Amino acid sequence: MMAYLASTLVAVAAVAILAIVLRRARAARDVARGLARLAEGRRARPVLVLPSGRLGALVAAFNAAAPEVHERTRRLEADRQQLRVVLGAMAEAVLAVDPRRRLLFANASADALFGLDASSVGRLMPELIRSPQVHDAVEATFRLVHPDAYLAEFALPGRDVLRLAPRILSVRGSPLPGGQAAGAVLVFHDVTDLRRLERMRQDFVANASHELKTPLASIKAYAETLIDWALEDPAVNRRFLERIAEQIDRLDALIRDMLALARLEANQDVFRHEPLVLIPVLERLVEAHRDRAEAGDLTLSIDAGGLDRGVTVLADEEAMRQIVDNLIDNAIKYTPPGGRVKVVCSATAGEVAVEVSDTGVGIPREDQGRIFERFYRVDRARSRELGGTGLGLAIVKHLVSSLDGRVEVASRLSSGSRFTVRLPRAAAPITPVAPPASAAPPP
Repeated sequence: MMAYLASTLVAVAAVAILAIVLRRARAARDVARGLARLAEGRRARPVLVLPSGRLGALVAAFNAAAPEVHERTRRLEADRQQLRVVLGAMAEAVLAVDPRRRLLFANASADALFGLDASSVGRLMPELIRSPQVHDAVEATFRLVHPDAYLAEFALPGRDVLRLAPRILSVRGSPLPGGQAAGAVLVFHDVTDLRRLERMRQDFVANASHELKTPLASIKAYAETLIDWALEDPAVNRRFLERIAEQIDRLDALIRDMLALARLEANQDVFRHEPLVLIPVLERLVEAHRDRAEAGDLTLSIDAGGLDRGVTVLADEEAMRQIVDNLIDNAIKYTPPGGRVKVVCSATAGEVAVEVSDTGVGIPREDQGRIFERFYRVDRARSRELGGTGLGLAIVKHLVSSLDGRVEVASRLSSGSRFTVRLPRAAAPITPVAPPASAAPPP
């Protein structure tokens, strides 16, 4: 009996020990699974088995920490994704480089600027970007101490035949927290257009000052001569006063053109895009210039090529008047006696083209890309002699752009020029169809 009781107690003890061992093993297994789920970014299930002793304390600590760890991981991942979206949407090119000068990150703008792709991450910078200026910026940034920043500006040569012109880049480099062992981030801003606009502004100020100075100097010279001795000389004073009046007219035209161009560039002259019947407008403009053309022994004509006189464009009549006036005026100025100036109107399904051609002096090929710039003249002396301000074609370009159109030029030296303005065609008005006579009136 005692032997049976002893064996029973041994068996119960063995079962209890086995249960404790299994309970602890299950708890350890559940903790391991929970840690694996946390490593994958998933929520860990709480461990329901709570053994005693140190393992039980470990399980309790795991149950308490797992939700917090998961929530922090989720927030970090959300912040990382948000940061990638923000960096990807930036117009500036952003590069992150590790201490071994390998690329850690590049946003979409950097990919486009430097010709990178997804396979570029992890590769050495000298392999990816063959620009000494970029590498100098990287090295200079690594020599800094956080939070100092490296600032510079340089020209980046074109990478291929499609982009031969260099780009002007402004770079700001900052070491990451932790010094050289952490890496560096560089932000490149393309300031090519900004520098070009600055040069245009400087050129405009210089050109405007020169254009205004010339007639003012002439007026001053004539006025001083009149004051000194010519005022009482009837043979001279009238001629000098006529010259002063000519220079005043030139100043007036120049200032009016400058103001008109300034209003256009500032979008102060807002033209309405409304259906405009074009051919009658062109005919009136041609007739307005006919006397001047005939005085210069020129033939001025208009040809609609059998086009429907009701053809309409999306434009403003005042804008069209300024466009065609400037083109006809230039054609008459630069066409010698005996020549021809012709206005041709044609249309397709989507646009209407107005051509102003002449048999004048023509424009050299090397100058055709710049004739729409402000104050640019092919022959400065001849243009001033004819009273040109150098702003007419710049005004034409801005007006055509404001009407969602485009202007083109084709010319050969000594063979004349042809300027073509293309504007959107307006939809033909819908004429309501009258109901049949037998139709009953509506209720």
